[in-house]
Amino acid sequence: MGFSDVASPSLLKVDTKADITRTEYWLSERERLSLLSWCRRSIAEPALSVLFPPRCAGCGDFEAHLCDKCRSSLVAADEESCPRCGEPGPRPLVSGRCSVCMDRDIEYDGVGSAFVHKGAARSLVSNFKLGGQPGLAEVMADLARPAFVRFLAAIGAKPPLLSTWVPSHPSSERQRGYNQAELFAKCLVRPLHSAACMQLVVKTGSTRHQRALHRQERLTNLKGSFSPGPDMSKAGLPARHPAECKYSGVVLVDDVSTTGATVAAVSAVLRSSTGLPVHVFTFSRAVSAASERHD
Repeated sequence: MGFSDVASPSLLKVDTKADITRTEYWLSERERLSLLSWCRRSIAEPALSVLFPPRCAGCGDFEAHLCDKCRSSLVAADEESCPRCGEPGPRPLVSGRCSVCMDRDIEYDGVGSAFVHKGAARSLVSNFKLGGQPGLAEVMADLARPAFVRFLAAIGAKPPLLSTWVPSHPSSERQRGYNQAELFAKCLVRPLHSAACMQLVVKTGSTRHQRALHRQERLTNLKGSFSPGPDMSKAGLPARHPAECKYSGVVLVDDVSTTGATVAAVSAVLRSSTGLPVHVFTFSRAVSAASERHD
């Protein structure tokens, strides 16, 4: 979105009173966030990269967001991970379920991740999400894309691909300046043929921070917090008849999953609103026995 788009006549409101002309610029919440994102990408980040060279998220060395040594230390999520809940494997399965999800009802149809959430992967997610480094979206997307392409093949995804991201509450997005899941999702699918990344869900309820909560507490905390988003109708969803829908499913993208509570809550809205299968893909996935609390 360029500055010329922001200053277009449709975004101007003119009120003339007592020979005084007052021009008011007004923008919707979404347009303000888009403008801030454009300013950050086009102005702030190039300037800051000159003044402050990038540092490796893993070891802190200068000149690269992730040095070769830390890049090679990333642990790929095993292809034998549980295809139902994403628990890193290899894990024995019984009727397609592992010991972690054996007694769980899951709102999505399958999940995949690029890396195990530890070491350099964990540092990348933390710096991206909490460290004010939106430029890491491209780095993480490039790292994760080979696994993402394999994941699409494994679930039998057919073009055109419809994807979306885990939304954050507007207040959180204003505070952080961006939604890390949105940036990652858009960078991830951008080079792919016939792929759309749309805002299909919004977060309407402000919730407690998830980090200190266990899975059931997270599910309760998130209940009723998500609603269908503004791009649902643009995607032609829900279709009046299954034959009229050009999409075979939806891929929900997030940066990291620990308990899976957040992606489950968003998937429930996607399923009920679109009538389509929902698959989840994340940059990293924590092992359930670990103590990380990020999603």
